[in-house]
Amino acid sequence: MKRLIHLTLLLLTMILSFPVHSKDIDGEYAVFGVGSKSCSGFLKARSTGQGMAQYVVWTEAYLSAFNLIVPSTYNIAGESNFNQMMKWLGEHCEENPDELYVNAVAALTVALYPSRLNLAPGKDNSQKWAEPLK
Repeated sequence: MKRLIHLTLLLLTMILSFPVHSKDIDGEYAVFGVGSKSCSGFLKARSTGQGMAQYVVWTEAYLSAFNLIVPSTYNIAGESNFNQMMKWLGEHCEENPDELYVNAVAALTVALYPSRLNLAPGKDNSQKWAEPLK
């Protein structure tokens, strides 16, 4: 399982590598809100309902920022709905209760990335990148 987590984090790092670095020289970054809590905190909020709204809002903000920042990504969720993503996070956190919630959501984006939507629904950008036939 640890190997899967390391591979997931490595893939996420490769996906999110940009010329502008969002971490400090030591690879650290600040995490705000419930993202800085462990998965066990998420599981407790889910079971009691107390504080769950904070996790929902934080996750929505994270995924929205992902859509904004990651190239060729209109919607990281693809065809998944929010309830399916929260279920995935619950299962992931049950297996990794000591993991930070931010890392669980990052792992979710790695899992979703191959099926993301890279164009808004109904949009045809083929003329922007298609070469004319000669």
